[in-house]
Amino acid sequence: MHDSLFQSESNDSMNTQDLAIGSRFEHPIHGMATVTFVGTDYLGIAFDDHGEELMRRTTLESEKPAIAPSAAPDRLDLPWPESTFVPEGVNTEHFMGSHWDPFVADAAEIIGRLPAVIPDALLQTGYGEARKPNRTLPDDWPRGFQLVWPLRVQGLALILSPEPTNNIIVSMFPFSCTGSQQSLRLREITVWESGLEAQITAGWGDGEVTFFDTQYLINRAWYETGKQFEFILTGIAYDVRPAERREWTINQHPDVVAWMNERLKEGEEPHEATCAMTLDGAAMFLPVSGWDLDDYSVHAPVKSVTEFSDWLGQDGWRVRATVMRFGAEDADLDILITRRAWAGAAAPQVGQDIEGRVWLQGFLWMPKS
Repeated sequence: MHDSLFQSESNDSMNTQDLAIGSRFEHPIHGMATVTFVGTDYLGIAFDDHGEELMRRTTLESEKPAIAPSAAPDRLDLPWPESTFVPEGVNTEHFMGSHWDPFVADAAEIIGRLPAVIPDALLQTGYGEARKPNRTLPDDWPRGFQLVWPLRVQGLALILSPEPTNNIIVSMFPFSCTGSQQSLRLREITVWESGLEAQITAGWGDGEVTFFDTQYLINRAWYETGKQFEFILTGIAYDVRPAERREWTINQHPDVVAWMNERLKEGEEPHEATCAMTLDGAAMFLPVSGWDLDDYSVHAPVKSVTEFSDWLGQDGWRVRATVMRFGAEDADLDILITRRAWAGAAAPQVGQDIEGRVWLQGFLWMPKS
């Protein structure tokens, strides 16, 4: 057992062949550490400040102190609203028509209904209407309003821009106020070209998500980067199905197997070099490459299923499913699946894994106290 302090001959690298169990050394990034395991290609390292890791010798030998690159000013250092709102890039594309795929074969069908819908539409309400923040919007920001039909909790939403002679429809989308309440830390709001629509990027647990704000016009004066808010999030399924079972075999490095077996608790089975892996029970929520920022590919175990009827002519299910995990904590999302978007032979079931693609939308419930 070594208990001596190891010092490398160079500030740039170390010779890990000189390390043994019990050796103490200073890592250039993570600080003081003790060697707990010695393998052919890997070393077990217990860092004084943040637990134990298994690291490749080559990684340890090549690591150098991290040098922070020059960075732009932190958003928190900027005044409001520049700290929070960022105009989207020029010619940024959004695919609002695809949001109608769960309801109709062609979005033109929805447009054709508008003459009958608009006379009965309601002015949407929200947190920012009843509770005014201690700030006003800049004078040069565009104004607009939002109509919804047939109800304020679920249906079709219209964003309109008032003009001298008439109101212009800026966008139209399906929405639902029935979702899962989540505590999110706001990072950035991407404002679309119209100035009347936006996507919010926020921290969710250890992860980050971007979602379309269905009540942006009502609540935008409340938003501030770095603050925590309670949002209601909903995933609207484009296409979802029972998850296909996938299984594959991996060969683990002998050092990895030996290190894990040294840490077995009483009664646990020893690890083997070859093991089978599956996605059973996996929770994954990943951006869809080439799609919009608020579109996600999901693989999730189902926790609850509730039927709904006649949402813009479609019946279906509200499924609460685990889309991410932060340690032992589940991040659950309500996913609305119309019968048109569901590819299963039977209805979704509790305990079943589902997979597919969803559009993530949300709205402000309240600032977090």
